[in-house]
Amino acid sequence: MRASILTVALAALLLASCDGAETETSPEPSSCVEAALPLQNARAFTLGETFYLPRPLEGAGCPENAAWAVKSAPAGSLNTVHAGEGAHPRFTPDVAGDYVLSVDGVEGSEIALRSVARTPAERFRNHYLTPLFGAEAGGGDVWTANGASYTVTHLAAKGGGSLEKVSEIPVGDWPAAIALPPSSPYVLVVQRGADSLGFIHKERGVLEDALWVGDEPVGVALSPDGGTAYVSLATQRQVAVVDLASRAVKGRIDVGFDPRALAVSPDGKWLFVASYRSGNKEKDTYGNYGANDDQDLWIVDTEKLSVAKTLTGISADLRAIALSADGKELFVAATNGDPIPTQTDPEALPFVHEAIVIDADPASASFGEVLRRRDLLRQDDSAGPLVNPAGVLVSGDTLWVAGESSEEVVALDRATLAEKFRAPVGRGARKIVPLGDDGTVAVHCYQSFDLHVISPEGAVLQVVSLTDDPRPADVATGEWVFSRPGGEIRNNHACLSCHIETQTDGQNWRFGPNIWHNVRPLNLLGATTPLEWGAYVSSPENFGYQGPASIMGRPAEPEEAEGLSAFLGSLLGAPAGTDTTLPDGSYSEAGLRGKDIFEGKGTCFSCHTAPLYTNRTLIKKGKSGVEADVPTLLGAYRHGVYFVAGGARDLDAAVDTATAYVGVDLTAGEKQDLVTFLGELTAKKVAPLGLWPDIDTNKAVYPDIEPWALFSEPVDDTDPERSAQELAAEYVVLLDSAKEPVAGQVLVEGTRLRFVPDAPLTPGEKYEFVVKSGLPFRSGGVFWGDWKAPFEVAKPAAGDLTGDLTMTINTANQDGPVTLVFTMQEMDPEPGGLTYVVIPETFATQQRQEAWARVSGEDFVMESFAFPIGPTAVGDARDVVGTVTEVDSATGNITKIEGTMTLGAPGFSFKGIPFVITPKQ
Repeated sequence: MRASILTVALAALLLASCDGAETETSPEPSSCVEAALPLQNARAFTLGETFYLPRPLEGAGCPENAAWAVKSAPAGSLNTVHAGEGAHPRFTPDVAGDYVLSVDGVEGSEIALRSVARTPAERFRNHYLTPLFGAEAGGGDVWTANGASYTVTHLAAKGGGSLEKVSEIPVGDWPAAIALPPSSPYVLVVQRGADSLGFIHKERGVLEDALWVGDEPVGVALSPDGGTAYVSLATQRQVAVVDLASRAVKGRIDVGFDPRALAVSPDGKWLFVASYRSGNKEKDTYGNYGANDDQDLWIVDTEKLSVAKTLTGISADLRAIALSADGKELFVAATNGDPIPTQTDPEALPFVHEAIVIDADPASASFGEVLRRRDLLRQDDSAGPLVNPAGVLVSGDTLWVAGESSEEVVALDRATLAEKFRAPVGRGARKIVPLGDDGTVAVHCYQSFDLHVISPEGAVLQVVSLTDDPRPADVATGEWVFSRPGGEIRNNHACLSCHIETQTDGQNWRFGPNIWHNVRPLNLLGATTPLEWGAYVSSPENFGYQGPASIMGRPAEPEEAEGLSAFLGSLLGAPAGTDTTLPDGSYSEAGLRGKDIFEGKGTCFSCHTAPLYTNRTLIKKGKSGVEADVPTLLGAYRHGVYFVAGGARDLDAAVDTATAYVGVDLTAGEKQDLVTFLGELTAKKVAPLGLWPDIDTNKAVYPDIEPWALFSEPVDDTDPERSAQELAAEYVVLLDSAKEPVAGQVLVEGTRLRFVPDAPLTPGEKYEFVVKSGLPFRSGGVFWGDWKAPFEVAKPAAGDLTGDLTMTINTANQDGPVTLVFTMQEMDPEPGGLTYVVIPETFATQQRQEAWARVSGEDFVMESFAFPIGPTAVGDARDVVGTVTEVDSATGNITKIEGTMTLGAPGFSFKGIPFVITPKQ
């Protein structure tokens, strides 16, 4: 996160050029101070976050050794400005209220900063950077990183050996791991969404400071003396080495793909680093894996700060590691498997959840070799699947392993790995920590936001609530559906077994007959439909029914399907900042040069078009040589594996493939700038989540349509000159076919912007709903492209479509013709069309899905919907179009519609399937 003065000034100038973007708290910079970073809102800065200040300059008329200081602060505030050499100075407010910061001796450098206390629910944004190592115990206390709530909880022992909550502390975005340096007044918290290592003052119970360490820090381990912290940087393929006394990054260790779990040997000489999703080179159907693509674990010499030994062939996904007290054995919680056979084959081993023991003694001849391993399901003494083992702890003669999806911990005999017993815990069980010397342990459950205390015999002694659940109720339900195991033969995996943290596991799985695809990362799904590499899923709403039934063998009830849809639609991908952006997430100089290449010489912009950076088109022959839906590139830098076949395993290789595909020659410098831009291409403090109408909902809308746009953030409501509604009205317009504005008003409804025309729109006419570039948001983000939704208004209908309807669909399978019957239950219409609940009658299913329908003249069009084709098989019905063929002359009611639809499924697209709609009898 380094850039020149020119870059910062240019970014500030670009921001100020947008109407409403310039603020009274960002005055013209002094000649002795850089321009302010553009993507921070000093008028409404959230308590718990760290504010980055412009760097003081040297030169004629500027004081030597100039430094920022707190000129005034609210009562009770004790935090100060911190500055590292060459870095942006930083300040972390510790009390809500008004601050003034200035550079001593530099007139005009003052910045007024208002810190606002917000609840976890107000702060929650679903980047899904969950806490993998979110608990630590020491001195009778337990500290937890609460992930989605953006808080840390302090628990202390009370009478009887139980724990009680002492405090809950606001910290930076997505706290993920905790460390307790011995004899230190501070608790360390890894803040994944803020790219920083936070320092919590124990006695004061506040976040005092946060040091930028690199992109997406995940895990942390301490040297035995507590003076050095090792922080894994998942997307950078590095480990940052932090000197805690000076609060400075003193080095970086290059390892390999997706390092997360860490462990330090008792003597401090060795650092063990595990890859979270290294993959299986033996299971690559396309032959894309190289010799170095199966690196599972790196053993680092801490004196040389370099890798001394690389281990391969251990497992595909190494989620957690722990050393024995003597440092001679390393225990691993992992998932392996074979993605080639169909997942419904009872003889196949698509998922093998296991505990592994590795020789960690450098004096041993077998140093780094696997000593023993156990399949946690397929053993005689197994009590069943333990899905997605994500926490491991050795305590005496017991090895504890937590099953993230199974809501259990299993106790194994350390020497034989035989199963002793299991204990129930909460949702999302991960980090296990010891409590005292009697063998009692505590299990951190990140989805249920609690800590389960378990006796050495497996009794649940206590469940401690850590924080209120910040997630909307439907999103919480959907995350549980996404995380839970499937049904029957598929009870050994969950959606997140492949979509690790909603990303990709880097492997090519069998998704249908003769189809092996790289797992598609999940983000911005509501705005970038259709979904999946083959574009066979029309919407998250459809997938709410499709995924649980067809993939997991566990059909969803309506509340579960709607929850899964809400969860998938809430996924934002990467936060704004990366390892090369400015600290607020704005582009570096190299990133801006790369942006010019992306939009110009590189010709990337024709397919990956702003603001979504996809044209949402299915290409018949993509970069893997097969059909491919164009994905969004927002946040794509963190995926690590690219294209349908997974042929590129870093951004450099992806750019080589892409430029060869389009036939563009770049110089070495141009390529590096393009790679830098792609590494910085994130949603800049605001994400587009959905439009209405959209490309798949824009036909024959009714004249009472009220188009809207949904964002992750509210429009800026802190400008003293203009309200949020006044700002929105400048940037949100509805244009008629002559490109003239339509009269109406813009309503601000939370993070949704709705345009309400003053009068019904003209039947048969075309319109375009537009959100203009430059729209400012409360977060400090500014929208970066025109977001457009063209649509056509329906003509007067040939008749009235009213009452409950029956849809009869004629299809076929290997046994011959099949007739499927659906009820379309009429609801109160939403603006823009009719609304029905689609209820399958042929199969015993709980599906109750809302869908719109419209009639334009004699033409009929209906929203896509999930299409049950068996008890646990659901396809996607799209292109549902027809013609009114019968109208009751006495009542004017439509009595018959005939048409066709397309049925999509992995590897299939059946077109022209006939249907008939008649009034329900």
